[in-house]
Amino acid sequence: MEGSSMARWRYAVSAFLLCCGFASVASAQNIEDGLVLYLPMNEGAGKKVKDFSPMGFDTEMSGDAPKWVASDNPKFATALEFDGASNFVMIDMEGQGADINAHADPDAGLSICAWVKVLETATDAHGQSRQPIVMKGSGAGWEFALYVYDGFAPGMSVWDCGGSGVSEPSGGQLNQDEWHYQCGVFNAEDGVEVFLDGDDAPVAAAGVGGGTVCDGPRPVFIAHREDGQWLNAQIAEVRMWNRVISDADIDVSMNTVGGLAVRPAGKLTTMWGALRQGS
Repeated sequence: MEGSSMARWRYAVSAFLLCCGFASVASAQNIEDGLVLYLPMNEGAGKKVKDFSPMGFDTEMSGDAPKWVASDNPKFATALEFDGASNFVMIDMEGQGADINAHADPDAGLSICAWVKVLETATDAHGQSRQPIVMKGSGAGWEFALYVYDGFAPGMSVWDCGGSGVSEPSGGQLNQDEWHYQCGVFNAEDGVEVFLDGDDAPVAAAGVGGGTVCDGPRPVFIAHREDGQWLNAQIAEVRMWNRVISDADIDVSMNTVGGLAVRPAGKLTTMWGALRQGS
């Protein structure tokens, strides 16, 4: 009787774990769909950050490199700190033959998320009152940016090639010296929505107006805009998708860190085998 009860218990536990495990894998796989950039920034040393997305882009730091720091966010141990004057990470997608253009496709879209701890704003001499977390575009064609405004409001901008705003709302509050998870999503028909810390309701939103969304050739930059904007912040877990992600995707990505988007394929099999061996 004891052996039979133990077998039934193991079967129930294994069924529960398989059910929950497969649900977890499905959620994690959702955030990998359309993922074109994923920089955990957890190396802790060196002059490179690894792109864990399926694209596997090479990255490059500024000559005066951002510094690795220990994170006081319990979700991850390290982050990159940018000085707001000369530090950046660059990803030359065009130069590697796979530039992102989904933001210009009405049937696709663009989503950008990152953990950010803003240390100070208005550290550059640029005339605009904002600095980018993630940025793409220059005089050769302005495209998009995930922004922090001088008053610590999160925002996102999408431009036409001349730099006029197609959609660029801001709102909410990124408190100084605090970690926040900021996401911006854009579709060429619906405009921009900006989300903060996994809340379902956007802190800022704007429809589409103005010119045509620009699909230009410039690299993606972290914490820098090529005409002189610089962000003074600690940044980690930067992701970019070629689609509009859902509220559920934002929540999963916010809590899935460290460079592993999807549970290893063999883990559930191993867990099931271990339970069966004990039955």
